[in-house]
Amino acid sequence: MTKTGDAKFDEIWKYFIQDNNQRNGYYSVTCYHCDTTWVCGKPTVMKAHLANICKSCPEDISKYWRDKLAEQTINYTRTSKQSNLPHNQATITQHFSSNQPLPLQVNSYFLKELNPGYAPPSRTTLSGRFLDEEVAQVNKYIDQELENAENLTLDKY
Repeated sequence: MTKTGDAKFDEIWKYFIQDNNQRNGYYSVTCYHCDTTWVCGKPTVMKAHLANICKSCPEDISKYWRDKLAEQTINYTRTSKQSNLPHNQATITQHFSSNQPLPLQVNSYFLKELNPGYAPPSRTTLSGRFLDEEVAQVNKYIDQELENAENLTLDKY
């Protein structure tokens, strides 16, 4: 689906009322189901809202977005065992030369030496997108377990 300005919009936009005013590259949006409003409508936040938060959202829509979020994977590349060899040797050398337990030796210099190209995700990425995806995966797993369970009973005690 394409809207004004040739910006490509995700299918999530069908479930939100979009304001025409743009702010910092984002539109103001309101959820169709619960009237929650965001000044900056970000698709990842909107998907997480329908999947995990919106209580007024129909179950089939919520399940659809939960499945979509659970399918997303974090892209990263692993280094080969051969390229890890100098790092492993540095770890062993430091460990045995210090006569201290390994957790006491871990410092920022040593971590950068092990993997100088690694940039950890920001706190907003961890508490935002990654957390939302993990919640969706857990909810999907719970749904699958409940579907496969037999002889479930509810009791008020």
